[in-house]
Formats: sequence, structure tokens, C-alpha cells
Amino acid sequence: MSDLFNLHEELVHLQENNVQIDNELDITNLSPDSVSEKLDELVEALQGDPTHIIVPETFDTTRSFIRHFDALSLETTHKFVDLLLSVFADQMRSVETDIEENAQHNFEQDKSTLLMYTFCWHWLLEMAENRWKSIKKQNDKAATLTGKPKGRTAKGKREDAGGWDWGSQKLHALQNAMKLLDLDLNRIIIALSDRESLINMINKSVSLILEDPEAVKEDAMKSCCIDILALCVTRYDRGMGQGLQTRVVDQYLREEHLADFVADWMHTLVVKYSDTTLIESVLRRCMNKEFSDKDLKVAKAFSKFLVRLSELAPKEVLKQMVHLQVHFDSESYTIRLGMIEVIGNLIHNLLALDSSESAAKSLHAYYEILQERFRDVNAYVRVKVLQVLIKLTERREDSGLTDIPLATRPLLINLTAGRLQDKASNVRKNAIKLLTKFISTSPFFVIAQDEGRLSLKWFEEKKHNLEEVIKLKFPKEELPGVADDEEKPEDGDEKTGSSEDGVPDEEDVDRSQKEDVPGDGANDEPSVEETASSTLIPGEQELRNLRGLLKYYRDGIRFIRQIEAVVPTMCELLASNTKGEVIEAMNFFVTAHRYEMECATMGVRKMVHKVWDKDTGESERLSVRDHLIKSYFALYFEPPPSRRDPAEAIADNLITLTHTMTLAELTSLEQLLSLMVASNMVDESVLPVLWGVFASKKQAAQRRRGAIIILGMLGKAKKEVIAENLEILLRVGLGEFAKRDLLLARYSCVALQQLGTVRRQKGSLSPGYTRLPANHPIFMRLRDLMIEPAGSLEWFGFAEQAINAIYLLSEHPDITCGDVVKNIASSVLNLPKSVDSDVDQVAAQLSETLHIDDKGEDAAMESQKDDALIDSCDPLDLSKLCFVVGHVAIKQIVHLEAVEAEWKRRKHAEEAIKTPRKQGGDELDQVTGTAEDEFTEAIAHIRERELLFGDRSLLGSFGPLIAYICLHNAAFNHPILQIMAVLALCKFMCVSSDFCDAHLQLLFTILEKAEDPIIRSNTVIGLGDMTVCFNSLIDQNISYLYNRLNDKDLNVKKNTLMVLTFLILNGMVKVKGQISEMAKCLQDEDQRISDLAKLFFTELSTKDNAVYNNLPDIISNLSHPETGVAEDTFKDIMKFLLDFIKKDKQTENIVEKLCLRFRNADGPRQWRDISFCLSLLSFASDKSVKKLVEHLPHFQDKLHEPVLYKHFQDILGKAKKVAKPETKTLIEDFEVKLQELHEKCVENEQAVSAASQEQQKANKGGKVKREPDMDGVSDALDALSLEANAPNRKRRQNNAAIDDDVDINDLFDA
Repeated sequence: MSDLFNLHEELVHLQENNVQIDNELDITNLSPDSVSEKLDELVEALQGDPTHIIVPETFDTTRSFIRHFDALSLETTHKFVDLLLSVFADQMRSVETDIEENAQHNFEQDKSTLLMYTFCWHWLLEMAENRWKSIKKQNDKAATLTGKPKGRTAKGKREDAGGWDWGSQKLHALQNAMKLLDLDLNRIIIALSDRESLINMINKSVSLILEDPEAVKEDAMKSCCIDILALCVTRYDRGMGQGLQTRVVDQYLREEHLADFVADWMHTLVVKYSDTTLIESVLRRCMNKEFSDKDLKVAKAFSKFLVRLSELAPKEVLKQMVHLQVHFDSESYTIRLGMIEVIGNLIHNLLALDSSESAAKSLHAYYEILQERFRDVNAYVRVKVLQVLIKLTERREDSGLTDIPLATRPLLINLTAGRLQDKASNVRKNAIKLLTKFISTSPFFVIAQDEGRLSLKWFEEKKHNLEEVIKLKFPKEELPGVADDEEKPEDGDEKTGSSEDGVPDEEDVDRSQKEDVPGDGANDEPSVEETASSTLIPGEQELRNLRGLLKYYRDGIRFIRQIEAVVPTMCELLASNTKGEVIEAMNFFVTAHRYEMECATMGVRKMVHKVWDKDTGESERLSVRDHLIKSYFALYFEPPPSRRDPAEAIADNLITLTHTMTLAELTSLEQLLSLMVASNMVDESVLPVLWGVFASKKQAAQRRRGAIIILGMLGKAKKEVIAENLEILLRVGLGEFAKRDLLLARYSCVALQQLGTVRRQKGSLSPGYTRLPANHPIFMRLRDLMIEPAGSLEWFGFAEQAINAIYLLSEHPDITCGDVVKNIASSVLNLPKSVDSDVDQVAAQLSETLHIDDKGEDAAMESQKDDALIDSCDPLDLSKLCFVVGHVAIKQIVHLEAVEAEWKRRKHAEEAIKTPRKQGGDELDQVTGTAEDEFTEAIAHIRERELLFGDRSLLGSFGPLIAYICLHNAAFNHPILQIMAVLALCKFMCVSSDFCDAHLQLLFTILEKAEDPIIRSNTVIGLGDMTVCFNSLIDQNISYLYNRLNDKDLNVKKNTLMVLTFLILNGMVKVKGQISEMAKCLQDEDQRISDLAKLFFTELSTKDNAVYNNLPDIISNLSHPETGVAEDTFKDIMKFLLDFIKKDKQTENIVEKLCLRFRNADGPRQWRDISFCLSLLSFASDKSVKKLVEHLPHFQDKLHEPVLYKHFQDILGKAKKVAKPETKTLIEDFEVKLQELHEKCVENEQAVSAASQEQQKANKGGKVKREPDMDGVSDALDALSLEANAPNRKRRQNNAAIDDDVDINDLFDA
């Protein structure tokens, strides 16, 4: 049989599925017992003597079992595989013994047995692998149906298939192949063709196993496959051509799961067998390989292979980079991604560690490639560049250095800063991460005296001191030979910096500080250094060291300024809608703040507003708000180790934070600290320190204010913070320091208000709290401080918070505040002191004294006296009076609402105790009303008629006075008095609708004519409040508010926009045609106003087609010749607004309405505007295209306008991309017709223009004026528009009928 076995022929038959078996067993028709009996016979024959395989009957039986492998039971399968693998191993041991003993007489038999066993091994492997895959597929399908894990047990181990564990047997089979290749087959199998067939058979079997992704995940099997292929390459592939090279490129590198395997295999060849031939040949073959994104799988596999190989064998990859560099310009972005990562690996693993000149050149070249890829068209590639640089910026554990040269860092920082404006969010996020990494790995931490600071002020100070020292110690005339070198520090830095990440530079700075070696010397040639230093002019060494240090600080200043330049952009990114960007921007500012960079303060303050974000966070990532809390805790609650008490450091951090924050930032900080207190993140030991700072006489006033601000914020979440220290608060905040520091008194009042704050549960009435009696020391102190004469404008802020505190905490705030008003009025207006004790008497006295509203001659004479009395008042004192009465009026409304809420709360509590009422009682209450309704009506009556119009109303007595001051602004021209009087008037008008109606025109006049922008801003805000209170009064005059959108003052405009946004979005003002004024704000020069307008329209778009319904008015007004905007501005606005039109039905209606507008459009500008709006629509539906075609007569005579015609071409190009086949035909026909009409229009326009020019020439030449012959032109125009004119005339005649049936969309026709 051995003479008849030909491996090559058998493999051909196997490939054709036509293996000839003379004595084949028909196992499929045998009973299980018979199969078992035959297998036992085979076991007996082979285990006793493995060479028995050459017996024809035994070989045929073995092949029969393999052929019918799928018919075997799983138990028989396992037993047969074990038999074949074990006897194969026994035979290889026998052959190994023959080779060692040089038993050449057995070599022929050994050859036959090896070839026969290997053939059976190969065939068995193929059959077993296919059967195993089929079983696994069935198991996975069953697991899917039952919901169990696929392929693995609960313990994570692979299940066997009913007693057949092919996983372990497959590893055994591979180990047999490895043992076979370890034999000296050249002595046994002499014929090259037989060896080639044997090796190819083994390679094919390994390739079959590698098709399963699970195989390369198991280390033992992966290692075995690598060793087999490595032996094939090193021992046998040399004489058999390049079969494996071809298989690697054409087969292995097409599968993504084999990319790492191939790289590991090649690395094994290099490390274990010192063979680089396969790497070189494969990489060369890949040079001409082209990739495209259409075949993404192959591109991913090749890219992954290159990346892994560059990690394992960077030297070999670097040698072949000349062949691989063509892929930097590959069409496939996946390949470009891989090449970028390859560069990063080469730099990190090889070039950065090599100080040779060739390595320096390569390093410089590769960094240039990375810089070029910053502008790659694909965002993923730009992200990969940034990620690679982040890795290269990491400090090495051994040296503490990075892989980026010093000379390259500034350029990379600039390029990275540019990516902050990238349109891709992921690019921006990684750019922020890289800039953060540039800060944390900065080379400017070398000098210990700097204490790790990157403070611009510190660096500039050190630089200035060094310059002074150099000028003082080394005048240029003393060392003329050195003077010329002063201008050459950059060259030296560039040279050393281009080789490595500043190793020489950082060490030079350190050495120059110690004055051991020259600052610009190379650290790898000390002998040359010493030789050069021996020839220096005396003093030159010290000068060089100082210059090296000076250059260090100059470079540091440059770096800090580069980081400062990106801070405004970083602040903008804090407002991004992308969570990742916001979190990375926070990390940037936290890192910069940690290194004491002054520019970080702005960002740390800005990011506190993220406390209002409502995202809840993902499963593994913190929300933005949680990350903010974590960041602030790290900044201010984790002080660096020092001898100082941590509680003092934390308190100092928080106090310092309040010094530069705005009111809005302080509000956000209050919310942040409240959340931290609720989470027990604030150490209790900080509170005594803060109270100590507040009460200390040695502390500066600003620090005391900061302490009470923080304590007030902490008290919002925990009232005990204030309540337990109320005595200190009264003694300090409202006592000894208050009179000379009204700001401290103001913040003390804010802290006091925390005692009255109550958290209301959603869906329930506000819970009650215990108010204090009117004679409590708190209110006595506040009253005395408000009555106390003060010339500071800070009094107004204090008075506001004092009144707030009284109304929040006092049981009878009207008594206390009425007493304050009485005393201030008596002092300002010189009222008799005898009536000071009774508020009603003061009201009566005021009514008798102030005859501003009286009529008649006697009253007029009295009024002149009173005018003189008022005129003689101090303007600031009169301002205080106006402010107090105005604020008391508005707080009295709030107090009445609180009284009503408290009454309802008690009523509900009483009802809850009683037995629930029957259903009939509820129905009776609905008909007849309840006690609650009566109480509400009584409160409303008090507000409307009693507060300002009661006979003994104290506030009512001041209404005429305030109106009088506002009306006679020329006489009362003090700016503070006018501001406070108008503010008080607005507050009074919010109390009563009658008072509001009576003084509304006065307020509108003030709004239009007041020169002070503060007055206009206050008036706008007041009108917003009045709209909420008395909607019917203001809604008719809302145009006065819209007019302020054109105010020359930005604050007035911003406040107007915010007020209108609130009113419209809350449904208090109907959206009318004036909304186009808000649309103009979309392109306002001020970024804040533009952002507010965008936010408004974004929110408005969610309100039942509100943007869609108002588009007609917006387009009409913006395109109007007189009230409209510039054409470019119009385009920008409409791009933003039409982006909200998403529904096909809306698009169809707008197409129709816009086309109809062509009829009445005046001039080319409006034609262009309409066509531009049409070009912004999606035309995703067939109906929208048909609408456009149907309305061709309305614009066919305007197609000579180039811009309009281009817009229609853009529309058709866009519609073609998404149109159905039948619609596409319609579009193509329409396009041809449009082209014909365009050409006719152009010809007619030229004819009209030529005739006009001839007429002008005739008039200028003095000829007799004759009527020009326009018959040809008229005929052409009539022919062109004949189809459209008749319908137009008909429509014009029937305009009235159309207008009667118009809906909201028909406003386009207006």
C-alpha cells in the first residue's frame, strides 16, 4: 500500500471530494454496535503497531471513519479522534528514534506512514472542524430561543458537545503537527514535491482553524498555530517559493480577527528565529495594494495589522516605511488612521529613545506628517492625530520625559487650538484633552523655586529680574566675544529640541541653575563640553547659564500665553450641548487652576453655571453636574498638603472665590454648595473657621463679606448653620460693622433670609414655618439701619435685602416696614414728628400735605408751596423714600399671597382631619363657591383697591408723589432719583390694574424718551411684570416693547429680548408680526443677544408649529425694502429658521405660498429672497416638487436673474437625489423647460436693455425725440408671459374672494 500512496494525488481527490477507498466501510448503514466493534478492531490494530497504517484494510477503515465522520455518534467521534492523534504521535516518536539512530533502512517506511497519517490528520481536521461549527451553530440558535448564554456555560467554560470535546482535541492535533515539523523531514522525505505537498497541507489545515475567531482568542491554540507557521517559513518555505507570503496578503490580511495574529506571528519570527524576510516581503507586497472605504473590512484588517506590528517590531516597520508611506494618501480613511497610529508607535517605541542624527531627522519628518494630518478631510483621522499626540505627550516612567521635542510643542499647541473650532464634536473633545495634557506635562516644572507654578505674573517677574542681572553684571563692552551669541538661543534650542523631547534643554536649565556645566551644551559629549569650557573667557560660563535660564522663562511665557489664547474658546465650549466636550473643558480649567494659571479663573467661574444641567448621567459616566461637583471639590475642598490647617485652607479658598464672581455666578455657586452640603461633602470643621473670619476685627472687610456670603449659601441647604449663630450674625453683620460697611449688612440680610426658605414639594402647598414677632431684635436692627442717614449708594442694595428679610421672617412685616416708611418720609418731607407713632395719621398727613392731584385755585396755590417743599428735599434722600415705598409695595403683594397660601394650608390641614365630604357636597361647592374662593376674592380686592386707593393707605399717599417726580423729570433731574422713581412707579403699577391703566402712557413716554439706559431697562422689565399681572392692558401696546429691540444700548436690547422670550414662550403674549424684530436679533453683533435669539426660536419651534405659522410675516418684514435687513443677513436668518421645517406637509405648503409671492414681489432683491428660501427646503416629497412645477407661470418671467436661476438649479439637483423614478422624470422635463425659459428671458432682457440704451443715446445727441420702436420687445414679452398674465389678472380681480378663505399659511399671499 505504501508504494501505491501518492500524497499529491490523494489531496487532489480530496479537493474534488472523490477519494477512492477500495475496502470502504458503509458506516451509515451499520448499527452502533457494529461501528463500535469495527472501531475496537482498528484500535487493536494501530495501538499495537502504528505502522499497521500501511496495511490497505487498516488504512481504508481509517479513511472510512473519516469520510463518514458526521454519521458517528459523539462518543465514537471522541474515541476515534483520540485514537488517530495518539497513534500519530507514537509513530512520530518512532520516526524520531530512527533519525537519531540513523536507521536509513526504515526511512522509506517512515516516509509512507508519516504521509498517510498526515493525510488522515488533515482530512480529519477538516471534517471535525466543519462538524463542530455546525453543532455550535445549532447550540447558539437554541440558546437564542431559550435566552441562555451562547457557547459558554455559567462558569465561563466552553461546553463539550455531548461527550466530544473538540476544543482540547484540536489543540492536541496542532501539537502533533508541530512535532511533525520539528522532525528532520529533509532526511525522511527527500522529494521536494512531497515535502511541498505536506507543508501546504499543514498550512491549509491551520488556515481552516484560523477561520474561527474564537481560535485566536485562546492563547495556547494561538501560540501553537504561530509556531507551526513559523516552522513552515523558516525550514521549508525557502525552497517552495512564496506560498505563505501570498497567503498572508491575500487571505489572512483580509480578516480583521487575524490581523493581530499575523503581527504576533511575524514578531515571533523576528524574536525567536531572527527571520525578517517574511515581514519585509509582505510589507513590500502591500505597497501597491489599494484600499477604498467600499471594502472597509479589508482596510480595517490591514490597518490593525500595521498598528500591531509597529508595536511589536518597530525597527522592521521603520525600515519598510519608505514602501508604506504611499498609504498616507490612501482613499480609505481607515488606512490613514492606521498609518497615523503607526507613526505614533514608531516615535514612542523607537525614535524617541534614539539620539542618533538619522533618528532625529526621521522624528522631525514624522511630526511634520502629523501636523499635515491636522487638516485631513475626515474627522476620524483628525481625532486619531490628536489621540496619538495625547499618548506621545505622556511622561515616560523611566525618565519623566515626553516624546515631543521642545521645538515642536509650540506649533502643535497652535494647531490643536485651531481644532477647538472644528465642526466635529469628537475632534473638539480630543483637542481639549490634548491641551490639558500639554499643561500637565509642561517642561516648565524643572526649577524647584517655581514650585510647579505656571503663573504668567511669576514667569514675567523672573524674566525681568534675570534681564536686570545680566545687564548689571555683564555689560556688552566687557565681553565682546559673547555679545553676538545673545541673539542665537533659538537656533540652539531648535537643534537640540528636534532630536528628543527636550532632554538636553531641561537638564541644561537644571544645570545652569547649579552652575555646573554650560546651559547650551550637549549632555552626551562631556569631554567636548569640558574642552570647550576650558577656553571660555572668564565670566562667560556664568553668562551662558543665565542666558539659558532666561530662555527657559521666555519659552515658559510663550507657552502660558498660548494657553491663555484658547481660554475664551474653552469658555464657549462649556456651553456645548455635547456632554464630552463640557467635561473635558472642565478638566482643562481644573488642571490649569492647579498649576496657578491666572487664565483658569475665568473658566472656573463660568463652569459653575453647569450646576443647573439636568442630565442624569450614564451608567458608567458622571453627569455634567456630578462632574462639576467633583471638580469644585478637587479645587477648593482638597487643599495640597501643608502645615496649614485644612479647614482654614478650604475656608480661604471659598472666600477668595467670592471676590471675583458676578451675581449670576454667585447664584450658581449657592446652588452648587447646597448640593454639596446635601451630599455631606462639606466638612463641619470649615463652619467655625468661616464664622471666625466673619466675627474677627482683624480681618479685611472683603474677607468678612466673603465669609458671610459662603455661610449664607451653606445655610440654604442647612438652616442650622445660620440659626445656631444668629447672635454673631446680629452683633457683627447688623451691628458694629454694619454702619460703615453696608455691603456686609446686605449679605447678612441675605443669610438671614435662609431661615425662612422652605422647599416646596411638587403638587402640594408650601409647608408653613414659624415667623418671628414684629418686635424681634432682628427687625429692630434692620429698621434702625434703614433709618440711619447714609450717603452711600450701597444703602439701596442693603435696604432691598432688609425689606426682603422682614417680609420673609416677620409675623407682621407691614408694621415694621410701615414704621420705616413713616420715619423716612418724616425725615425727607419734614412732616410733624407728633404723628410719627401712627401710620394712619402719617397717611392722612401726607394726603393733606401733598396736593399734587388736587384741582382748583386754592389747591393750585397749595400745590406750589408743596412743590417748593419737594424741590427742597435732598435728591438722594428722596430717592431712598421712592425706593423703599416701591419695594414695600411689591413685597406687600407677595405677603398677601403668602397669607392666602398659609390660610389654604391650614384649611386643608383641618379638612384632612375631618371626615371626607360626600360627592354631592363637592358638586354644590362647584356651583355656589367655597370659602377659599371668597378668601381669594377678598385678597384680590385688598390688592386692587385698598393698598393704593384706601382712605388711610400709606402707600397710596406716595403714588401721586412718585408719578409727579417721573412726570417732571426736568425739575427732578438727579439720575439716581429718576431711576428710583421710575422703578417705584413700575412696582406700584404691578399692584393695581387701575393705577397701571392711569399711568401706562406716562411709562411708555418714559420708555421712549428716557436717556438713561438703566431707566429704559428697568421699564422694560417692569412692563414684563405688568404683562403677567394685567395682560389685557399691556397686550394692546406690546409694540412699545418690540421697539426696544432696536435700542442703541446693548443691555436694554438684551433685557427686552429676555422679557419677550419669557412672555411669548409662556403664552402671555400672542406671537404677531413683530416677531420679525426678534428674528433680526439672530444676527446681532453682540454674541449674547444672538445666542438668546437662537435659544428663543429653538424653544418656540417646539410650540405647535409656531415658527412655521409666523414664517410669512418674518419673510415679508425681513425682505421689505425699508424695514428689512441686508441680503446676506436675510440668508443667515432664514437658514436658521427654515431648519425647523421638518414635516413634508409644511414644506409643501411653504413651497406653494412662496411661489405665489412671486406675483407681487417688487424687484430682483425680493425675487432672490424668495428663491433662496425655496432652495433651503428639503423637497423630500413628490408633492413639493409637483407644487414647484405647477407654479412655474408665477416666476417664469423672472428667470433672467442669475442668482434666482441658480437657486432653482440647486433645488432640482437636491430633489433628484431623493426623488422616485417617476418624479425624477418630471424633474428632468422641468429642468429642460426651465433652461429654455431662462434663455428666452435673457434674450428679452438684453433686447430691453439695448433699446433703453439707444433711447438714451438719441436723447443725448439732440435728435428729435421719438417714441422707440418697442413692438418687437413687447411681442417677445407677451409671448413669454401670455400663459401667466391672464391668471394673474384674474387673481388680482378676485383678491377679496381669496382673502376671505385664507388660513394661517395664506399670509404668504399678503
